[in-house]
Amino acid sequence: MTGGKHHAVAVKTRLSNDEFLHEHVFKQQPVVIRDALTNWRATGWTRDYLKSRAGSHLITYRTQDKDASGPFGDLLDRVFESDKPAPYLRNIDVRAELPMLADDITPEPVYTTTNWRSHRLMPSRWPHEVRKHLYELFVSQANASFPFLHIDYWGMSAFFAQLHGEKEVILFPREDAPYLYPKPENPLVSRISDFDHPDYIAYPKLLQAQQYRVTLRPGDLLFNPSWWHTTKTLSTSMTLIWAYWNRHEWRNLVAHARKSVGLRGRMTVVPYLLFVGLCNQWA
Repeated sequence: MTGGKHHAVAVKTRLSNDEFLHEHVFKQQPVVIRDALTNWRATGWTRDYLKSRAGSHLITYRTQDKDASGPFGDLLDRVFESDKPAPYLRNIDVRAELPMLADDITPEPVYTTTNWRSHRLMPSRWPHEVRKHLYELFVSQANASFPFLHIDYWGMSAFFAQLHGEKEVILFPREDAPYLYPKPENPLVSRISDFDHPDYIAYPKLLQAQQYRVTLRPGDLLFNPSWWHTTKTLSTSMTLIWAYWNRHEWRNLVAHARKSVGLRGRMTVVPYLLFVGLCNQWA
């Protein structure tokens, strides 16, 4: 689509795990699953509930410049009071920072049973961003935007579980990278910041990109198959995000591991990844 138009993301209910795997994971097509989180208490999270459970707990969240911290309840109040500026609470490690809430995000949706990241052969000690049990909470006030369009490191796909409020997700296929003006210093991040009113004079190739958009509501589960993405918060929002790997991400993962670790690391990490991939080639 061009000229500011966009494609719709598929929205499904009663999606079988087999259809999810073959129509979305292997074909690298995003999908919103509307009935995947019916057993999660987290889909009923409110500010009052979270403050009663974890309001005094000190948490760490990510910012553009460095990590910041503060009492969870105070930070929630700042986000929910939409008439005042508030931080975008990004990448809060729920199991490490808010362990009293971990039971609220169980049981795992059936679609995560094919996640190689959780496989018994995968090591528990792993780089922080991609370790086994990392589930990251994002809390943002209305009209906030994620700071940049990007594609995730380590070749990751991801699940987005919408727990509270509404959020619009903007997606572009991985192969559209040449039209998205990646930064020379960081090819995983686009130089384009505004997709509602894009500057086609400065970025003419953007007209060739295939833009997809979908609005997530509480209870929705989005599968993003390693596509470029950014988000806009339509109303005060809480979203849980975690990584997903399967055979189509594995080549990206191994390539990143080769670049990210030294010679000694490559001699152990890369063969190990290849071994796990071989063991799971029919998963």
